[in-house]
Amino acid sequence: MTDTPLPFPDHTTAPTGPTDDPLTLLATETELTGLDFTGLDLRPALRPALRGAPQRRTFTRCVFTEANLRGTHLADAVFTDCTAVKADFTGAVLDHARWQGGSAADANFTDADCDDLTCDGTDLANTKWSGALLADAAFTGCRMIGARLTRHRGLGLRLTRCNLAVANLNGVSLRGAHLVGIRFTEADLGGVDFRDCLLDDCRLAEANLRAADFTGADLRGADLGDLTIATAAHFRGAIISPSQAAQICSALGLTVLA
Repeated sequence: MTDTPLPFPDHTTAPTGPTDDPLTLLATETELTGLDFTGLDLRPALRPALRGAPQRRTFTRCVFTEANLRGTHLADAVFTDCTAVKADFTGAVLDHARWQGGSAADANFTDADCDDLTCDGTDLANTKWSGALLADAAFTGCRMIGARLTRHRGLGLRLTRCNLAVANLNGVSLRGAHLVGIRFTEADLGGVDFRDCLLDDCRLAEANLRAADFTGADLRGADLGDLTIATAAHFRGAIISPSQAAQICSALGLTVLA
């Protein structure tokens, strides 16, 4: 009786399916979904191409928690519902990248190139942006509590309906910006350039406004908190509403008659 042959003779290797190693997939694929890169060093897989333009990648529901992305090239990348808590993007290239939802809380974007970056509905609490290029970057509906935006590079930063409570914007230029629905409660706005800004539905109560410049700024739609003689001085040169002016007069002991 002849022995039944083995499915794969000794000299033959059984075929294998597609790899599920996240680093291999990152290096070989451009559309990635549900991968977990927690704590991994992603720099080798995201180095710029030696020839031609770097690949444009899309990430959906991927996890980058505490991953090392220092100096990586992610220009034009799209992150949808991704988690990058405490990830390190120091010096990364994120020009024209898009974050949609998800969280990058406590992530480090120091010295990153984020020209035309857009973040929509992303949790960016306690993120660090010192030295980052944020020219024409747009943040909409983002949670940015405690974010440090001081000393970033570039003009044209756009903020819409973001929570910037206790954030640090010391010395930032927002000149000419239209700020809508921004919560600056207890934020450090010392030395911020608000000249010619329009603040609509913004809350400045309890913020540090030392040396901030509001010349030509329209504050009629902003919540300035309790206006006292001391706090009103911070808004010198701004446009205010009759009701706001009445609060200042009341603080001076004056009575306004219609």
